[in-house]
Amino acid sequence: MQTAIQKASVVKSGQGRQFNVLGHSITSILAKQDTGGHYYVFECVTPPGLGIPPHVHDREDELIYVVEGQFSIMLGDKNFTASAGDEIYFPRHIPHAFQNTGSKAGKTLWTVIPGGNFEEFFDKLAALPVGAPDLQLVGQIFAKYGMEILVPAH
Repeated sequence: MQTAIQKASVVKSGQGRQFNVLGHSITSILAKQDTGGHYYVFECVTPPGLGIPPHVHDREDELIYVVEGQFSIMLGDKNFTASAGDEIYFPRHIPHAFQNTGSKAGKTLWTVIPGGNFEEFFDKLAALPVGAPDLQLVGQIFAKYGMEILVPAH
């Protein structure tokens, strides 16, 4: 049975809204209007050496499937290497990070549950000027959406 909010659909390769979030090329595949906010699915192409710093979510769980490339993964107090075909689970409240450690761009497919908050979070980050981000402003955006960037102790 189909609800008024959720509609069956097929998203063809290359379709979906494309934008940049802190140097990552994002293609939105299933947005909150498609899922009623239950989840958000996007493809992320990450240049070599780029990643996301350690941070923690209060509201979302993330599932990441590695399509191409090799990534260093921090999950809690453990570090892993993830390659094509691997699945990663970042549960809420557990510090996590990732970085493309390969020599080419890596591609991952993400599912964020629930997804309504995360899509708006990405919109705010995508609106930042191109170039080196204002880390204080990035931290404020993270905080507004229930996430905290974890700064190493000095």
